[in-house]
Amino acid sequence: MNWQAVSVATKNEAIETVADILLQVGAQGVQINDHDAISVTAYYPDDEQLGETITAIQKALKHLSDIGMSVAPATITVNGIQQKDWEDNWKAYYHAERVTRHFTVVPSWETYHPNQIDELPIIMDPKLAFGTGTHETTRLMLQALENVVRGGESMIDVGTGSGVLAVAAKQLGVAHVLATDIDEMSVNVAKENLRLNPVAQDVTVVASDLLADVVISPVDLIVANILADVIERLIPQTTTLLKPGGLFLVSGIYDNIALHIEDVLRANDYTIVQKSQMGEWHGYIAQLKEKN
Repeated sequence: MNWQAVSVATKNEAIETVADILLQVGAQGVQINDHDAISVTAYYPDDEQLGETITAIQKALKHLSDIGMSVAPATITVNGIQQKDWEDNWKAYYHAERVTRHFTVVPSWETYHPNQIDELPIIMDPKLAFGTGTHETTRLMLQALENVVRGGESMIDVGTGSGVLAVAAKQLGVAHVLATDIDEMSVNVAKENLRLNPVAQDVTVVASDLLADVVISPVDLIVANILADVIERLIPQTTTLLKPGGLFLVSGIYDNIALHIEDVLRANDYTIVQKSQMGEWHGYIAQLKEKN
């Protein structure tokens, strides 16, 4: 297996925070350079999921900035190549891939013909920074949607990124989807991807810090594939926007924090209906308890 070194330039007081981010997205260890220019380095497989890994690192660094924690300069280097230069060539890593029983994620620049009648292509042009849809956490969420969608539901997709879950939901028959992301650029990318998928033309995408700016009647489903520390803040926000008995599908949760997230779900009147795991990543289907 080939590997890529991913380094994040930072400052001395943020070394531990950056190291934790790299470990959360799958590194087995980190290397710290605290002599001249301070940086933290981790190694990841040089495969189709490398873009997703860098996505997760970018989002985590941006989240720290959003909450006022500086890790500047926070520039990412991949095996000695500046991130911008690597992005220019990243498409070589991304091809059509069957990711679940029904879903195949297809880059917009490839011509693809489904191999089975019940295969559902999701066309994506994720532009690296917003996810290709093939990471373990995304697969867990797509499988969860396959399990619960019956058709005609209403749904909120929190932290939509590339829009992959919104497209998948529409492919499965969800009637109404509202997608949110805190990052205006992610909102624009999601809108572009939705336009690539005729079934998802009626999805609404808005900028919002989780559900803070969402005004909508309670829905049948809320889905979120985001970082675990953000999920903890999101869970209490979901209960007023989800119908009693509605389902919350969530992933982005790694081994060390899974039990804590389960406790937070239960503390907010959720019953955990299903647990799933791929590698070190966990996903949950949780049901909001009916009010007496």
